[in-house]
Amino acid sequence: MKLEQNINKIYPLILIILLLIFSYRDFLVTYRMMLLDEDFLYYHYQNIIIYYNTGDKNFADNLPMNARFLGLILQYIIFKTVPCLTLTNVNINPSYDQNFECATFSLALLNYILKYSIIVLVYFYTSRVLKRGPDEIILSIIFCFIFLNYIEAFTFDRLVIFYTLLILVFLNSRYISISLIILSFLVGEKVVMIIGPLLFIKIFLSKEKKYFPQFIASILTVLFYFLMIYFLKNNFNYNISHYYDSAGLHRLFLDFTNISHLSNSILPVIFCLLPYIIFFLGKKKFGLNFSGYEITLPLLMYFLGVGGGEHNLGRYAMHTFIVWLPLFVAQINYYFKFSKIFNEK
Repeated sequence: MKLEQNINKIYPLILIILLLIFSYRDFLVTYRMMLLDEDFLYYHYQNIIIYYNTGDKNFADNLPMNARFLGLILQYIIFKTVPCLTLTNVNINPSYDQNFECATFSLALLNYILKYSIIVLVYFYTSRVLKRGPDEIILSIIFCFIFLNYIEAFTFDRLVIFYTLLILVFLNSRYISISLIILSFLVGEKVVMIIGPLLFIKIFLSKEKKYFPQFIASILTVLFYFLMIYFLKNNFNYNISHYYDSAGLHRLFLDFTNISHLSNSILPVIFCLLPYIIFFLGKKKFGLNFSGYEITLPLLMYFLGVGGGEHNLGRYAMHTFIVWLPLFVAQINYYFKFSKIFNEK
């Protein structure tokens, strides 16, 4: 019986390892799609890697993309250390040279590693930090796979998810969490846009004063971020990307008759709000530490679409899924009696 209990505790981790082994084609498909970017449009971080490698300022790119240093450094390390895999039977744009192809390979590989690192971290967070049962652990892994499909697989979205989740894992370890929060300005602005408001809710609405030092750290990282942008603009002639030229509130108005808006924005935003709507109706917390005010987090990310465009609204909101995933999984487990199915002999 004891052996069976020990196996039950580690079987989700075994499942993750098996998924990693058998899912190598996930990387290959992502790599192929990135090279066929005429059909799968995304932002080319590869150009910045070419700039790092050649020094050609024509590839230096613009802010804020070229200030997301952690992802760029990780990608560059892979670019320089891992042998580049060339795909066959792929009609690559003739304007792409070997540098671009290998930079694409490094970005695809980084995203593949990050995807399964997120799964492992979700397992650790659910089992060790939140101390949920095996049924909720396996549900968390399943739904994490699903919700990651709403996150851009070709850029640094997965890194933002991983880093934000890492902060949540160590949130009760003051010095580790403060260090992670302060350094988050090197990852991207979305990290602090999630963690900062979350800490505000915990301190000022849930009265969890112990997180005040982490909240101060989130304020500092905002300051550091703007100082970094100012420094890069004035000393390296970095410019703001033209993608933000048409920024405005008009980007937040959606057409419910447009299938693209429905799939890319409306439904993902609804998915993000659903766990909190269920909570407000049922008033069940399932032993989790949250207030309900966290419903504002996906809404705040939705308003980030002022700069990013209406087709990114759902993607931005979905960056918060790691915050509400434990609640959603507990609700699924409770209302659909998944635990009874799990424990059925």
